[in-house]
This record gives sequence, C-alpha cells and structure tokens, in this order.
Amino acid sequence: MNSRINVLIIDGSSTWALSVVNCLSQCKDYKLFVLSSKKRTATKYSRYISHYKYCKKNSDVDWLRFINNEIESNNISVVVPVAEEEIRFFIKHSNQISKTANIIPLPELKDFETAVNKLYLSKFMSNHNLPQPKSFYIKNLESYKNIAQSIHYPILVKPLKGKGGDGIIKFDSVKNFEKHILNEELFVQEYIEGYDIDCSVLCLNGKVLTYTIQKGNMLGHNAYAPQLGVEFLDSDTVILVTRKLMSDLNWSGIAHVDLRYDKNTNDYKIIEVNARFWGSVEASKFAGVNFAELLIQTTLGEKNEFKPYKHIHYLRFKGVLKKIKRKPLSIFNFKDILSNTEVISVLKDPIPMLYKFREWLGRALFFNGIYNAF
Repeated sequence: MNSRINVLIIDGSSTWALSVVNCLSQCKDYKLFVLSSKKRTATKYSRYISHYKYCKKNSDVDWLRFINNEIESNNISVVVPVAEEEIRFFIKHSNQISKTANIIPLPELKDFETAVNKLYLSKFMSNHNLPQPKSFYIKNLESYKNIAQSIHYPILVKPLKGKGGDGIIKFDSVKNFEKHILNEELFVQEYIEGYDIDCSVLCLNGKVLTYTIQKGNMLGHNAYAPQLGVEFLDSDTVILVTRKLMSDLNWSGIAHVDLRYDKNTNDYKIIEVNARFWGSVEASKFAGVNFAELLIQTTLGEKNEFKPYKHIHYLRFKGVLKKIKRKPLSIFNFKDILSNTEVISVLKDPIPMLYKFREWLGRALFFNGIYNAF
C-alpha cells in the first residue's frame, strides 16, 4: 500500500469492536475512524483511533445521513460493520451508502437471516444434508405434546437468537424440562457428548478464502460462554463441513462457525453460525491470520490465498487472570504471560481495559446496592 487507507468502523459500541481495532492497528497504512450510538465505550479510548464520533440512533434515515456524512467528510475508503445488527443494516441499505466508500463483502439478506436464526439454520441444514444435532421447535405446550416422544435427553434449550451462550439451559430429564415449558417459543437441541470446536472463515461468493480452526481449553463464566483460552489445530473434517455450509449459503464476508465433536458417531455437527466478528479474532491474528486486515484487502480487490496458521495456545486477558488465580506463582512466568496472550494488547493500549474495569465495577456496586436494599 502506497498511501494511508481511511477505515470506518460503524458500531464502536459492539462487543467485538475493540478486538477489530487491535487487529487493524497492526497495519500502519490504516487510519481508523469509529462511529458509535453510545457516547462512551472502551473503543473510544483506544490510542489506535484517529476519530470517534457519537450519534444517537433515532431512525434509519438519520443513521444513513450520519454515516454518509462521515464517509464523505473523512475520505473513507472502506466501511466495516462489526456486529450482526449493523451488518444487517448494511445489507439492507447498501445501495444508499455513499459510493465513495467500499463496503466489506456481505451475504445476501435471506442467507444472513438464515444463518443468524437457529430455527431457520436448522431447517436449512436439514434440506442440504449438513450434520447437526437433532433439533426441535416448540411453539407452545400443545406443539410440545406432539413431539414429546421424539426427544431424547439430555437436551439444551436455546433462544432463537442470542450471543455468548446467553440463555442456554441444559435439562437432563423430561420431568425437569416440562416444568420449564410455558406458552412461549423454544428451540431445543439434543445434547451431544463430546467437545466444542470452531472454524473462523473469510469467504467470497461461497468460497472459503482463508480460515482457522480452534478448540477451547479454558471455560468462560459458564459452560456455554466463549472460552477464555483456545488452541489452534487442523481438521480436514471440520473445514470440509464448514466449506459445504458456506458454499450452500453462498456466503460472503466473515463468519465464525460453532461445531461440536460427537464422540458417539465420531463426526462433527454444526451448532450455529456467528455472522459477525468473534471473541477470538485476536487469537487468530496471533496464529498468523489477521481476519480484519484480510477482509479489508479483499474489499479492495486484493487476492487472498490460504496460508497455514500456527498451532498455538492463546489466552484472553480474563484467561490469564484465571490462570494466575489458580496458580499464583505463574505471575512470575513473564515469558509465558507475554507469549500469545491478550496481555500484550492490553499493555500496548491499556486505557480501554481500564475503562472496561471501571464499567464492571460500577455495575457490581450498583447491583450490590440493590441486593443490600432488600
């Protein structure tokens, strides 16, 4: 690249915006601009940001006007929506975005909506002979009675849409589950004995351009939350299944596919698709695949071919803290702490993490005050 490229990140308040900023900071040819519907976010305080602007999101018309004004005022070359809400917005309104900027590759709206809704995705995978857990949609108590005999326990009850494992409940018996059923929509999957494994991809017109495969090795705040540590590995079967899914969806852009190894059938089943950036995107960068940078290169017409990634172990910042709590003396193993962990990113740009801690402390004190009041 001969000149700096102005990159506009739309949703600065999203969970994954700061990770995308950290990934893009590795390329000095990018000048980063961030828009947000929140006045203060961790991303705002990153030293890698050249410009942060807040706008209250009153309507789609106002938001479009604001985005286009920022694109034209700052000579933006590439626009990057990070989370699903803004990705959906750009798919719907791409023809109304200023033509002076390039929008990252995105899927068609129908394919996007299929991917992000667990029920739609389950039906899609059934129609395309893709491996998945046995799944059920329960509209109400009456519909449950029609399928009750077909359900084998244990099961997982999941919200049709959600993130980070929120709202997932495991039931080991029909008795416990039936106490939970009300007249509300439920998506149910039979629980698979095995382990979780993920495949992160960058695609164009259904073709996987590059990918990483990672397996969690340190639990988050619950069994279904994103892992605090991952290890990168190869699996011909995982990428084969993922390639077929992305091809059938005719996917363009980034995605993070959650799968689970089934030890009873010795295969991998697709659990869900995260049609956005993901929590371990920085880990992939450490392994040698910088998805955020490759996405921008693809947007600008550069060719990207798959390159083998490193088989490393990586810990999020919370994972490092958890490890130190378990083994206090490990705090003196500086080489380990500074190798393939989020600590490096935090030390280079500490203020966003301090802001996150301040937010967490404020919430903790607030809820503690409510608890003591009762």
